[in-house]
Amino acid sequence: MRPCRKSAALLSLATALGSAEVVADTVSLPPLPLGNTSFMDGIVRPGMLFELPIQHYRAQDATDAHGNAVPGRQKVHSTTVLPHLAYITEHKILGANYGMEVLLPLVHLDVDIDNGPDASRTRQGDLIFSPLLLQWEPVKLFGRPYWQRLNLVITAPTGDYDRDASLNTGSNLWVVSPHYAFTWELTDRLEVSGRLHYAWSSRNEDPASRLQADSVQPGEAIHSNFSVSYAVSDAWRVGLAGYQLEQISADRVDDHRQSDSRERVLAFGPGVMYRHARHMFYANYYIEQGARNRSEGNQLTLRYLLPF
Repeated sequence: MRPCRKSAALLSLATALGSAEVVADTVSLPPLPLGNTSFMDGIVRPGMLFELPIQHYRAQDATDAHGNAVPGRQKVHSTTVLPHLAYITEHKILGANYGMEVLLPLVHLDVDIDNGPDASRTRQGDLIFSPLLLQWEPVKLFGRPYWQRLNLVITAPTGDYDRDASLNTGSNLWVVSPHYAFTWELTDRLEVSGRLHYAWSSRNEDPASRLQADSVQPGEAIHSNFSVSYAVSDAWRVGLAGYQLEQISADRVDDHRQSDSRERVLAFGPGVMYRHARHMFYANYYIEQGARNRSEGNQLTLRYLLPF
């Protein structure tokens, strides 16, 4: 097995939502839900929810393990459409309403990387589901409503994958990613929300043929979405949102840890939410910075929600 170093010419972004994986010549994190949620995230009530997020990511730059720009062309464009169904029941577990959800991404990739992929592809991504979602009724925190939720999210390797392909929309591994979501209503108009995630990935026993390896395994990661918003009227809410990613263990190739393989990124940007009756529309724009071992660009997230 020849030694493998993580290339910065890669994309590992996600919508919860899910997205695509683009790898130039080594291992990358699987799709993770970076920036797919923002304002009022912790507030969910019993019933059915339909959501349609669309995320568009554009990057022309990539960085190495030290944050230095990778020379040459590093174009990564990705658009993900992710139908999402969730159901929160009236049944209680540990005092919370029990629920479940399922999501199935459709991904379009357009990539042109020096010494790497130069192609485009539109395919199905990996199936995402939760068999255990716990939503609590709000409690009082310093006299104001505090909403919270626990969710066990699992990604199954059902997406399009070919070990000889230059681009894949499936990652060919299982991902277990529990998260904790909250919203704290500081005043009748001002709120802060967030999601705190942990992600563990299984081995890929059929990795890209160019790696000349029997197995690869991305490292563990912690990541979060965070936001603050203000209701300027009964219909409109404006604010700031962001996301953060920190890989906390090294990638493995044939069970050997890969040095300088950890990914990192931070993003901030403005957002707006519009509500009409039961219909809710979100728009968030994120500008990435401080990337390590990955592409660095901008992301636009549009979401439509309809609770029943």
